[in-house]
Amino acid sequence: MVLNKVKFFYRKILSKDIRVKLRNIFKFFLYNFRFLKLKIVLAFSREVQLILGAALTSNKNWISTNEEWFDITNSFHWERLFNKKILIKRALAEHVFEHLTEKEMGIALKFIYDHLVFNGTLRIAVPDGNNPNPSYRINTGINGIGADASDHKQFIKFEHLKSELEKVGFKCFIREGYTANGELINQKLNPELGHIMRSRKTNFESFKEGWNFVDANSSLIVDAHK
Repeated sequence: MVLNKVKFFYRKILSKDIRVKLRNIFKFFLYNFRFLKLKIVLAFSREVQLILGAALTSNKNWISTNEEWFDITNSFHWERLFNKKILIKRALAEHVFEHLTEKEMGIALKFIYDHLVFNGTLRIAVPDGNNPNPSYRINTGINGIGADASDHKQFIKFEHLKSELEKVGFKCFIREGYTANGELINQKLNPELGHIMRSRKTNFESFKEGWNFVDANSSLIVDAHK
């Protein structure tokens, strides 16, 4: 309640241009702090749990990463951070892969697999390419009209994602989403493998601007095991 009041007055008092500048300054310092934190942890060869393409999101006991310094398709970024060390225990990518091409996704999956420890996991959430609802599809599909969807390069179906994961060696399990035959899977998510905001199991604020379409709070969610 207090936080909502603070946000209200923040928007009322400051112009949009000033709010954008303050946000960018905050992001600059936050993202650089995250980079240094991960470098220090990896220097001591400690296993890590990473949120890939995290933007401003964070979770307890996980290290958030940002595309600005950790592009998961970029071999230089992987080498600079890990220097051939295999130290990722868990990886989480929520609504990341739809922003990559199919080729880029394959490259990223291979890098992730190669840096995961034995029995390590990767949890992926993406817009569900098998979701039959027209409103959902137009909002979240390729070049979608929904929030943050205008640069979507893929509309990923479970069967295709499973195939891409298995190509690099993963075992893949669907946790939420539609299959090609129209069956809706909606299993309980193991919280240890990473928190997903846009899931039928969470209270994502789908009412906010750009998220008022059917199933806005849902995803195709898979767990991949090495």
